[in-house]
Amino acid sequence: MQNLSVPPTNRHWVSQQGFSLIEVMIAMVILSVGILSIVAIQYLIVNGNTNGNVVTQQLNLAQRYMEQYKNRPTPADLEDLNLVNVDETGQAGGPYDVSVTVENLPAPSKNAAARFVTVTVRRNGGVGGHEIAIKSVTMGSGI
Repeated sequence: MQNLSVPPTNRHWVSQQGFSLIEVMIAMVILSVGILSIVAIQYLIVNGNTNGNVVTQQLNLAQRYMEQYKNRPTPADLEDLNLVNVDETGQAGGPYDVSVTVENLPAPSKNAAARFVTVTVRRNGGVGGHEIAIKSVTMGSGI
């Protein structure tokens, strides 16, 4: 009679086929943490770019009004100005408030009048931006 039984296999030499459920779950957790990190960084980058663009628009708007005030021929006719909801070009319908204050300074000579001008720009709502203020002394005609 022949022995038809299968000889026992040496378990040390048997190769493993596939991955266990635990290994797959650990790999998914590691991959999820990596993807969430990338999404968080992307959010910060987009938010930073938006803030930079808003601050640039605010600064350009403030410079526009400062140049208008400095280039007037006589500073004696400079007056305070408050604009609400203007866009980056100064037209109505935007998210910015502009405030211009003019203070008299002692005249450096009899024929000259000097003014201290402050232009402040604020963003109403939305993402990014903060209050921007620029200041300058003018004697008119761009000086």
